[in-house]
Amino acid sequence: MRTLIFRILIISLLLAIAADGDVHAADTLYLHLKEGRAALDNKDYEKSVTELSVFLEKPNLLADYALLWRAKAYDGLSDKEKALNSLQQIKNEFPNSPLIKSALQYEIKIETKSHSERALILIEKYLKDNPDDNVLRLTYAKMLGEHGRERDSLREFTQVYLSGGPGSIEAAKYIDTGSLTPAAILTRAKNLIGKFRYKDAENELRANISRAPEPLKQQYIENLAMALFKQKNYKEAAEYFNKTGMCYFEARCLFRAGMYDKFREKLRALDPNSDRKAAELTLIHGLYYRRSGDIDKALSVFNSLRGNQFVAEEALWHIGWTLFLTGKYSDSYKIFNTLHTKYGASKYLYWMARSLENNKEDPSALYKQLTSGDDFYAFLSYYKTGRRPTLIPQAELKAARDHDELKRLSILLELNIDDAIKTESLYIAKHAHVYPSLVMLQAAVMLNEAAMYRHSILLAGSLPYSAKTHWLLYPYGHKATVDEAARRFSINPLLILSVIREESRFQEDAYSPAGAIGLMQLMPQTAQKYSGVVEEKIDNEGDIFNARKNILIGGYYVSRLVKEMRCVPAAVASYNAGEHIVYKWLEAAHYKAVDEFIEDIPYDETEKYVKRVLKTYFQYTRESNPDGEAVNFAFDCQMM
Repeated sequence: MRTLIFRILIISLLLAIAADGDVHAADTLYLHLKEGRAALDNKDYEKSVTELSVFLEKPNLLADYALLWRAKAYDGLSDKEKALNSLQQIKNEFPNSPLIKSALQYEIKIETKSHSERALILIEKYLKDNPDDNVLRLTYAKMLGEHGRERDSLREFTQVYLSGGPGSIEAAKYIDTGSLTPAAILTRAKNLIGKFRYKDAENELRANISRAPEPLKQQYIENLAMALFKQKNYKEAAEYFNKTGMCYFEARCLFRAGMYDKFREKLRALDPNSDRKAAELTLIHGLYYRRSGDIDKALSVFNSLRGNQFVAEEALWHIGWTLFLTGKYSDSYKIFNTLHTKYGASKYLYWMARSLENNKEDPSALYKQLTSGDDFYAFLSYYKTGRRPTLIPQAELKAARDHDELKRLSILLELNIDDAIKTESLYIAKHAHVYPSLVMLQAAVMLNEAAMYRHSILLAGSLPYSAKTHWLLYPYGHKATVDEAARRFSINPLLILSVIREESRFQEDAYSPAGAIGLMQLMPQTAQKYSGVVEEKIDNEGDIFNARKNILIGGYYVSRLVKEMRCVPAAVASYNAGEHIVYKWLEAAHYKAVDEFIEDIPYDETEKYVKRVLKTYFQYTRESNPDGEAVNFAFDCQMM
């Protein structure tokens, strides 16, 4: 009975696809594809071959998928020749299929079992086109050894090891790493740095620097200095940069290490008028004076850069900002007005308004002008004026069926074959530039419906902004879990969504160079710390990738920060930089208002992050904020 109901449901869905004239989906043909794939998953290979062969008897849009799955089913039946024939058919008939790479990989897998010489030829051809596939290169190296080609095997193992990527640890078992040349070790260290494995790079360089010949020693020192710099070991990094004569990086390290006298000494050797990096360091010097309370010296530095070809705009901004923070609002207004006239950024217009407001003058016209936009400063202006953001009506989006690539995706979505949907959507996203805008929009709609938000956002982001794309750019992903977290931990769900969007773009398997994991980019120690509180067990790192666990733990952490900081922007800054750091910023500066705190965040990365999250939150409020309370929630703060 269940089988009958399932067949009726699938047929109904496929008939719905055909409503716009898709004759391929109008019959039961695609039901054979669905059942053939299900049988393959259940290891019922005979049934899989039967169903997929029936599917392939008639013209259809997904023959390449059927051929790949049939090849796997034949392989399961140990019918090598028929499996290879199906794979060859993909290569011959569908050279532009998104499955070409998978077909090549599976062909190699089959040949490796019984015809290793043929497999070696295939791997060599594959690696020529896909040189970064170290997993397959590792297999290739092992096979070369089995065929007595020891020198070639050693070469391939060495290449994998030097890459510093997947398989390099395994490759190390097959080579004498101690016999590698200093040049090879340097190559590995550079690759490790490129893959954010800074500590490993440091260890390699330290262990081998003594035997590096003079022509390479300088490169060893430079890369060791950079590895230390990336690990925020600024004092030691400065020592190594000094040995290389890299004055800019040495000065940056000295500044970050708090060695200001040495920083100033190094800065005197640089010319800000002929070197951009020197100009940026000079600007940082002015910021140091301003944050230390020496306003006259700060303004002197900033004024010296007003005509600088590299940082004139930034210098003028810091003059205006310093004047504003010291209560000279008439003067700051003039500077911000000059900046806005010349550069037009909403940031300058907003602080013109704030200068007027603090000077007891009427800023309403400027705030009104700002609220016509849709950025972070528009959001602030809505808050300042007590107005509600204009709601974005949910547009009626109808998926198109008149493009072959979308027909394929449409059918796969209705058949609910997850891995095929991902393969097809990645292919569409990669080739987005060749499609008309309308087709791209409809593809984004389909991916959104399939909960593939990251790809939907990617496609929608390449289109002109409109009410239609707004709902695709800001999806209410993982709604049930987000709402549960909001309800359990008394936090606005839109804030959780905003953090997810800006941390991972809804990519469940996101993994950062720093080791942050999943949708909300949780550090493993944070996930472990709060897992018990939210009653979500974390046994290993893989558990943190689980969407439900990640959202509940991350949602709790956000709610705890908001309650502790009593200020959403400060909580968001803490999520990025750490709450202890943010407390130090607040205690040191005594900001009068929350917008001053946001604008003055010392870490550029954190400042930009806070503004991005709040802008995204603002966009979400435009979908569901009938009473304006969501705006007040974001900015009603008790500043320290």
